[in-house]
Amino acid sequence: MPSTSPTLRQCLDGRRNNLDFIRFVAAVGVIFSHAFPLGQGAGTPEPFEALTHGQMTLGRLCVAVFLLISGVLITQSYERSPSMARYLWARALRIFPGLACVLLATVFLLGPALTELPLAGYFQSPETYLYLLRNLALYQPQWNLPGVFHGNAYPDAVNGSLWTLLYEVGFYLLVAGLGVVGLLRRQVALVAWAVAALVPFVPRVGPRLNLWPELYLYFGGGLLLYLFRERLRMSPWLALGCVGVLVATARWGGLKYAVGSCGTYLVLYLAFLPSRLSSFARHGDFSYGVYVYAFPVQQTVTWLMGGSVAWWVNATLSLPVVVLLAALSWHLVEKRALRLKNSPPVFGFMARFSFGSFRRRG
Repeated sequence: MPSTSPTLRQCLDGRRNNLDFIRFVAAVGVIFSHAFPLGQGAGTPEPFEALTHGQMTLGRLCVAVFLLISGVLITQSYERSPSMARYLWARALRIFPGLACVLLATVFLLGPALTELPLAGYFQSPETYLYLLRNLALYQPQWNLPGVFHGNAYPDAVNGSLWTLLYEVGFYLLVAGLGVVGLLRRQVALVAWAVAALVPFVPRVGPRLNLWPELYLYFGGGLLLYLFRERLRMSPWLALGCVGVLVATARWGGLKYAVGSCGTYLVLYLAFLPSRLSSFARHGDFSYGVYVYAFPVQQTVTWLMGGSVAWWVNATLSLPVVVLLAALSWHLVEKRALRLKNSPPVFGFMARFSFGSFRRRG
C-alpha cells in the first residue's frame, strides 16, 4: 500500500510552513538559556543541561535548530540561484546589514552609556574599534568593550552570541564550494556527515577543528535530508520514532548525533504540519534580530540590576526589549537590505563572476 505522506520535496515546493515560528522559538530559547549565566554567573545550572546529563544546553540545542534549518534552506537557495554571484550576494545581505547595525549601536550607543571609563578613554582605546572591525569581518571575534559590563556576574562579554556567525558563513561557502566542483551530492554529503561524527575522536586532529565537526552534524543533517528530498517522506510514525531516539540519547548519551539526524527530521516534520503558525512572520522575520540583540540587552538588564539577577527576571525583562529591537532591525535594516537580492551585486567582479546555472542533482 503506497504511503500517503508527502515527500520533503513536495513540502518544500509548497508555500506554507512553520519554519519562521520554529526559528523564532529557537531564538527565544537562546535568551532563556543565556539568562542563567548572564544573570547569575558562569556555571549556574541550567535545567536542560541537567536533563541531558551535561550533553547540551538549551542554547546549543537552539543553535542546532538554526543550523539544521539553514542546511535545508541554504542548499535550496544555492540550487535555485542563477549564478554564484547571486548566491553570495543574497547570503551577504542576510547576515551583514543586521550585524553591522547591532555592532554600530553597541559600540557608539551602548558602550559610551555603560562604560566605567571616561568617555575620552573609551573612544581612544583601540579595543573599541577592533570590536567593531573584528566582529564585522568575523575574524578573531572580540567579546569585550573597554570598561563595559566588567562588574557583571558574567563579566566583560558584550555579545557572546556572535560566535556562531563565523560557522554559519563558513557553511554557506562550503555549500558553494561543493557545488562548484560538482560534489553537492547525496553520497558525498553522507560521507561528510559520518566524517564529522568520527573526526573528534581522532587524536591531535579533532581538538584542532574546534566546533566545526559538531556544528556540521546539524547543518550537514539539513543538507543531507534536502538532497534526499525526493525520496524522503514526512511520516508521523517516523517522526514519533525520532522523538524516541532523542529521548533515549538525552538520557544515555549520543544526543548531538541524534539531534543532527533524528532532530533534523523531527524539526522538518513539525515545520510542514498544517497550522495557523504558517503566517507567523506576516509582520516580519524577527528571529535573526532576536538572536543578535539578545545578549547585549540581557547583559544590560543584569547591569541595571546591580550586576546579578535571577535568571527568570533577566529573561522576563529582556524579552520584550529584544523583540522590539528585532522588529526595528527587520523593518528598518534587514527587510530593506533583502530587497536588493535581485539587484546587481555591488562588486563588479561578482557581477561578472558566474558559472551559469547551479542546479545540481543529488
